[in-house]
Amino acid sequence: MKILPSIGFNDFSGSAGNVTARKVGDKTYLSSRTKHARTKTPSQAATRCRFTDATRGYANITEEQRQGWISLAARLGRYFTSSGYVTMTGHNLFVAINSYRQLCGKPITADAPPEIKPSRYIRWRDLWITPEHIVFTHVGLRQSPSEVLLIETYPSPSPSIKNGWSRTVILTVCPETDWGDVDITEAFIQKYGAPLTIGQDLYMKVSWLDSECGYLAEFTHIAFPALKNTTYSSGLVYTPRARITMDDIEPETEFFVCEAMDYELSPGSKIASNSITIRVMEGGSTIDNFRFNHHGLPEAFYAAERTYQYARGTAEQRYFIQCVYVLIFNITSKYIYIAWVTGIDTVHFETFGTYYFTI
Repeated sequence: MKILPSIGFNDFSGSAGNVTARKVGDKTYLSSRTKHARTKTPSQAATRCRFTDATRGYANITEEQRQGWISLAARLGRYFTSSGYVTMTGHNLFVAINSYRQLCGKPITADAPPEIKPSRYIRWRDLWITPEHIVFTHVGLRQSPSEVLLIETYPSPSPSIKNGWSRTVILTVCPETDWGDVDITEAFIQKYGAPLTIGQDLYMKVSWLDSECGYLAEFTHIAFPALKNTTYSSGLVYTPRARITMDDIEPETEFFVCEAMDYELSPGSKIASNSITIRVMEGGSTIDNFRFNHHGLPEAFYAAERTYQYARGTAEQRYFIQCVYVLIFNITSKYIYIAWVTGIDTVHFETFGTYYFTI
């Protein structure tokens, strides 16, 4: 830095504090210098912690374990990145796998997995990207209980950005779908502080990731601008499914307890998907009918809706199969009525499956 001799004179150049001076011809220009705030968001801090933990973990494993990672990395060979072909090393593989394992709530593993289970593409039927909703429907089934949905996003701030794939960040990890649906609207607003605007491009990378293996290899690329309220496949307006959960009912009676209630009505057709668990308490009878009051349900549930369906005893009941019907009253009377029809009745059972409504 050179100061000749003070800021009050014309011959002044260099920097003092946040002010920088430069001389161009006979004129002196002053400008402020921006300093990095050195602040990090909670998600950035969490990401750096996972990466740091994984990096330090490699230094703590045994030489035999290290050779296991090196051998596994050698079998993977080279892979292509935005900067060209890269050869996987044992250290990089250890850090990559354990970073994603930690993201899925798994501890760091010192031993290389016996086999690599790479992430895979997803399938879906409908996708809404709107200011109010970011929702996938009819997402394909996972191949194992350890698979989770890993979703990365980047909402483009400008139409001039034509490729946002390298800018995506992890939005959320979904342990499972909700009857085939994945709604990331709330996670998106929590992450970015505001919903999408109409016409704003959203870049997404979505994959089924094996949480035990943690190896990210393949993912589905999705990029669409936000629309007003229609899906990209069929043009349908988004309509949330009517639901009944434990919050909507009074789960305990004198002799019966409803331990789980997840009942959903698909829009457009009279189809119900449900999982209800009921336990018969001491003094109750397995051939009695079960009635639980509710606090009022969405209008999609009419005066009386009934489904005949399968149920089964829980593990201690040896999974005996029985048939029940579920009857929902939602006008003057407000209760859910579950009646035994046939089969081996048990004191602890759960309904399952998807069924059409009958009269």
